[in-house]
Amino acid sequence: MKNLLVYYDPEFTTKLEDIPIPEYGDNEILIKVVVAGSNPKDWKHPMPQYFNVKLNQGDDVGGIVEAVGAKVKNFRKGDRVAGFHEMDTPRGTYAEYTVCPTHTVFHIPSSMSFEEAATIPLAGLYRNLRIPLPFERTDEHGNDTKFPLIINGASSSVGAFATKFARLNPAISPIIGIAGSSAAFAKESGCDIMLDYRSETIAEELKTALAGAKCYHIFDVSNSVTSIKYLMPVLEKEGRYTCTMGVKGGIYGKGEQQDLLEEKGVWFEQIWVGSVHEDKPAGGKMFGAVISTILEAILADGKFGGQPFEVVPNGLEGVEGALKKLRDRKGGNTKYVCRIGETPGLDIWDVSLSDKDGDKDGDKDEDKDEDEDKDKDKDEDEDEDEDEDEDEDKDKDDKDNTPASRPRFTTTVTFNTPAPTPAAVALSLPSLT
Repeated sequence: MKNLLVYYDPEFTTKLEDIPIPEYGDNEILIKVVVAGSNPKDWKHPMPQYFNVKLNQGDDVGGIVEAVGAKVKNFRKGDRVAGFHEMDTPRGTYAEYTVCPTHTVFHIPSSMSFEEAATIPLAGLYRNLRIPLPFERTDEHGNDTKFPLIINGASSSVGAFATKFARLNPAISPIIGIAGSSAAFAKESGCDIMLDYRSETIAEELKTALAGAKCYHIFDVSNSVTSIKYLMPVLEKEGRYTCTMGVKGGIYGKGEQQDLLEEKGVWFEQIWVGSVHEDKPAGGKMFGAVISTILEAILADGKFGGQPFEVVPNGLEGVEGALKKLRDRKGGNTKYVCRIGETPGLDIWDVSLSDKDGDKDGDKDEDKDEDEDKDKDKDEDEDEDEDEDEDEDKDKDDKDNTPASRPRFTTTVTFNTPAPTPAAVALSLPSLT
């Protein structure tokens, strides 16, 4: 299969190579990549002063389950999914196939394009800031306290997702966004109040926006010495501050940001979305599984969406140009995605899909299964009694979940014309911890 390496030699570059389809473990899923999404970390992590690695840096995928590990229970061959690959490890998403841990994969609705799905890696706003999750009660029997939240850089893709997640729980209010020329986009994402970071009186405007409420939560998507200086006056000493870039001395400066935060005395930490792959007590793995489940539910209900995206030309060959645009800050709040099937030299892409037999979760939504079956093969009419019998057999024998155990049919997906996308602007979920 084709696989794209991202590295420095000594300048930033990429290289296509041919390698075997990757193997996968008991708790992993092999995904046929239809669309891969790009992130700024893809050009940062290979840097000599960062991790100095030469490998496939892709982590975001929208695709089709090709095979599942022996212990995977909730996915089957042919499922439409999005997933978050384990960062800085082989088997990334800039390839024809990728491998993701089952706890960072979630189903996507039939109405969602693979392009939009690829803008949604795993994310959560919650572990660092400790704000209430979408399902936590906010009535008189729960916690009816309001939690003001300030998001600096609210018009970025990360900021927009933070806003949309925060809107899921009414206890998080008001959501005060700070942006520049793209403030309208941030407002559409759900900010209650918008402020302009370029204002000379931004610190005073923040106090006014809080209207006397105390602020204990700040997410600084575009952290800098300047942003910390205007944010710290409104953050309580018992508050929590999290950001996307490092505050210590090194790549991002001489340590002035850390000095200012320590002077204030607040809790602070840079986000690290890779923590969802840490398998340790109170680690991120369980958190990742919870957020994946939430994402699947809110996507199915239409309460959440992806990020505005731009399809880069020539599939994997276009990734280098997209990453350079991200490096040069030319992307704005747009997510760059590539369709693997548009890579020059690839044959017409055949995407093999299984039918719905053998999935014990399929009966949870029979209407959805029926619609998907009609879309995938109008001529196939499975007997419902046989489905139920096969579901029971699968519950008794995990081997029935292997790809070879189920009938197959094939549909051909070509990428010479744009894949259909939702009528509404696709809305991205980069890393928020």
